[in-house]
Parts: sequence; C-alpha cells; structure tokens
Amino acid sequence: MNGAKATLLKLAVSLLLPLIIVTLGGLLVYGSFNSFFFVDTSSEGAEVNGPAVIYYALTFVVALMYFFMRMKYTGYEFIALTVMSLIYSLSLQKLTPAIHRLLILYFLPLIVIFLLLWLILRFIFFNRSMRAIRLLLFALLGSGVFTLTFSLQMLLLHQQVTEEFLQGRFFSGLLLFVFMGFGLSLADDVILKLDEKQEQALKDISKSDNSKGEKDESD
Repeated sequence: MNGAKATLLKLAVSLLLPLIIVTLGGLLVYGSFNSFFFVDTSSEGAEVNGPAVIYYALTFVVALMYFFMRMKYTGYEFIALTVMSLIYSLSLQKLTPAIHRLLILYFLPLIVIFLLLWLILRFIFFNRSMRAIRLLLFALLGSGVFTLTFSLQMLLLHQQVTEEFLQGRFFSGLLLFVFMGFGLSLADDVILKLDEKQEQALKDISKSDNSKGEKDESD
C-alpha cells in the first residue's frame, strides 16, 4: 500500500469509527432511530433538532483534529476547527431566525469548545502516561467543556440558563464523550496496527533489496 492510500485509509478510520460508535451509543441511549435523529417539539412548542445533529457535528470535528494531530500535520487541525466553526455558526444562525444575533456570537463559543477539546486531545488523549485513564478523563473533561460552551452560547444569545439545563447538558455531553472517546481509541488502535504493518513492509522491502545487492556483488 503506497503512502497516499495509507493516509486515506487512516483518515477513513479516524472519521468513521468514532461516528459509528457515537451512532450506536446514541441509538442505545435514546432508544429509537426517531428520537436520536429527527426533530422533536419542545414544551414551548418550538421545533428542536434531535441530539444526533450535535453529536455528529462535534464528533466530526474532533475526529478530524485527531487525524491531523495523529499524522503530525501541524497546524491543519486549527484550520479545520476554524472552518468548521464558521460553517456551524452559519447553520446555527439560519436555524434560529427568531433569536437573530450576530454571527460572531455563534462563532465564539464554537471556537472555544474546539480549542479546549484540542487541548484535551493534546495533553490527555495523546499522553502515553495517561493511556489507562484517558477515556475517563476525556469523557469528564469533554462533558465539562460541552456544558461550559452551551452556557456561554446561551448567555451570548441572551437566553435563560437554568441549573436543570446545565445538568442535562453535562450528562448528555458525558454520554457523547464516552462514545466518542471509545471510537477514537478504537481508531487509534487500528491506525497503530496499520503503522506496524507499514513498518514491517518497509523492512521486508529493505531486506529484499539488500539480498539482491549481495547476490549481484557475488555474481
């Protein structure tokens, strides 16, 4: 397998495994396909998106950042989080026409959450000394960041923030980051095995070349 194909395979693993695990986890927790994916009606009569929208949005960006960091493509993760924050901000602004706030008020909380999640990836997930407890720390810290960001978003949009709302966001975030962290851990293990296979293949090629060279010299 050449370098380009190997990189594409690692990208697919980095994105698909976390998204698949988050999907399975969401279906397990919310009990049905409809509850997880489709819009529902809140107690105030307003339509709200199913949790899958938030789960997928966060998982996609975190998985993309993980891939760039894992491949040591320095700086690309910041481009990804900035671009995706802008796209998500525009989407949120269109989805909440009744609130009608400046784009920057949607953009700032998203930049905050992705930068904080980058720090968690950098210093927790990729820290070998914390491998045994990284899933637990990733889930707890991620859910804390998730709750903080929702609180900041609501304050900037002049929406009421209640204790029940924050508790709900924390437990929802905890579930999300448990599944996301498990998916990322699986992706990390698969990519590690792919790297080992690539290294072994290169060693075999090197041995083969050396053997041919020795034969040519003897001839």
